Order: sequence, then C-alpha cells, then structure tokens
Amino acid sequence: MQESIQWYSMISTLFFITTVFFMLFSVLLIRRIGRLRYKAQLFREQIAEKNKLLAKQKENPLKWLKPYESESSKSIIISVDKKHRIKYVNDYAEELFGYSKEELLNKDVFKTICQETEEDDSAQKNIIDRIFEHPKMYMEHECKHLKKNNDPVWIWWTNRVVYDEFGKPIEVRSVGFDITKRKQLEYQLRSLSAYDSLTGVYNRQAFLDFGVKELKRAERYNRQLSLLIMRLDFFHGIESDKEFTDEILKDIIEVCQKSIRESDVIGRLNDIEFGIILPETPVENASFLAEQLKKKIQTRNMGQQCDFFVNASFGYAEKSNKDSTIDCLISKAFSSLDKSGKSKTTARKHKGA
Repeated sequence: MQESIQWYSMISTLFFITTVFFMLFSVLLIRRIGRLRYKAQLFREQIAEKNKLLAKQKENPLKWLKPYESESSKSIIISVDKKHRIKYVNDYAEELFGYSKEELLNKDVFKTICQETEEDDSAQKNIIDRIFEHPKMYMEHECKHLKKNNDPVWIWWTNRVVYDEFGKPIEVRSVGFDITKRKQLEYQLRSLSAYDSLTGVYNRQAFLDFGVKELKRAERYNRQLSLLIMRLDFFHGIESDKEFTDEILKDIIEVCQKSIRESDVIGRLNDIEFGIILPETPVENASFLAEQLKKKIQTRNMGQQCDFFVNASFGYAEKSNKDSTIDCLISKAFSSLDKSGKSKTTARKHKGA
C-alpha cells in the first residue's frame, strides 16, 4: 500500500513538473511567434515603401538627382545606362564639356565626353561595363576626357550603381570633380624631378632609372642593348659668358636628339657628360652613331659665325651577360671613352646636373 502511494506521488510530481515546463515553453513560444510576426509586418511595410519609392523613381528618374544640384555647385552629375547612353547631365557638365544637353542626352558616352585620347590606357576603356560588373572596385576612379573643343580635362569620379526592383543594375550615377589643375601640377613636379632644366633631357637619376628598366627588359627577352657616353669640350678664342655657353650646350643636345630614334634616350650625367641608351642596338651600330654625331657636331661648328666651337668624344659599350646592373654598363662606356685618347678633359666631374 505504501509503495503504491509513493509511486502515485512520484507520478503526480513528475506530471506537475512536466505541465509547468510545457506551460513555460508554450508562453516562450507564443512570445517568440509574436515577435516574428511583428518583424515580418515591419519587413512587409519596408518592402512596400521601397516599392513605392522605386515606382515613383521609375516614373521620373531624373528628378531624383535634383536635390544634389545647386546653382553654385562645381560638380558634374551624370547618369549612364547599360547601353552607354547618357540619361542625365546637370548644368555644370554642359558648362565644363561645352556640349548642350541635346547633344548629350541619349547619346553614347564614349562618342561624346569619354572619347579616346592618344594617352588612353586599358584602365579607361570600357569603364562603364566594368563599373556595372565590379561596382565596389570602381566606386572611385579618375579619367582623362576631351571637351567639345578637344581640350583635355581630368575628372575624379565617384560612382554608384542603381538597381531595379528585381535587383538588376540599370544605370550608373556618377559625381565628378575637375582635377585638371592638380594633374597639371603633378606633371610639372614630375618634369622638375626627372628632367634637366637647361637641356630638357633626363637628369642623372631619371636616366639611371630608365637604364635599369631597359637592362631588365633586355635580359628578360634576350635583346641587345648599347650605351653611349658623350663628353663635350668647349674651345674658344675669346671669353664667353655663361648664358652663351648654355645656348651652345642646348644646340648640341638638339643636334643629338634629331639624330637618334624615338626609342633612344639621352640623359645628362653631369656638367659636360651625357649618356645615350640605345635599345635593340648592337655595339657596331652604337659606334656608327657616335661617328655620325661627331660629324654633325662638326658641321654645326662650321656653321657658327664665331670662334667658339665644341668637340665631342664618345665611349660606348654593349650589354653582356656579366653586366648585372646599369652601373656596370656605364663603367664600360666610360672606360671606352678614357681609352679613346680623344678627350682633352683632364678630370671627369662627378657632381650631377
């Protein structure tokens, strides 16, 4: 009898605990379902709002760019679809590029403001397609454009891809800023750092940098590479001032530049010594070029109406498998120059131009 009472008591207690647990679980489940329903309702409302916004934007997409415009704004605003057609431009874009809106709207962007220039590289070609394909990669980019009068202009663009209600990209909206003055300043700074201010040829460091690149290219593709060293001596019967000497130096360099190929590069190593890098050139051709330059400099001397003339001495060298650096090639050319015995310069100046 007592055992039956104990079993009954245990079963009752277990039933009570199970009932309480079930009730608590039901309450938690009901609250969870209520929260999910509330979130689902909010989500449906947000979707409905977005659909309304997209519907309004689809009815008149151009008016949604108006808030970004200002009469005093100096930013370009443009919208381009997947077929490269311009769907919108603001007033400043007209002013900057020189086109009217009638000349731009629904026209191919690559036949108007994005025409190819002589300096175009692969980074600028098909830029619209690449923005559509990789919007995060091309959120910002800079391009060189041509105005209607063919004047170049550099623009820094910030891009955003717009999607339809199905998640498909439909157009690129870009805001641009004119950075032409900055690019011109950068070019001037690069020129100052790379070119000799008097002669306009590469300075010593820029010449060495170019030589390093050409040496690596010659090694990689097993090409020939030669180098000329030209040392100038000035002879005159009367004392000349510095300005006159500078003019003579510029004349000699102009003679040399007219005698070499576009692929050849002249650099000023110091006051009176110049280097000429000759890609794809054997040493025999370098020697021939040296003789031609001597003759042309002599011809130039004969044409001068004064007793001031210039003598040029040359040394040359060709890249070999032992030349691991551009300095090795330059040293060989200097050795050739010193051994020629034709230079009357007693000491080579080491200070860079």
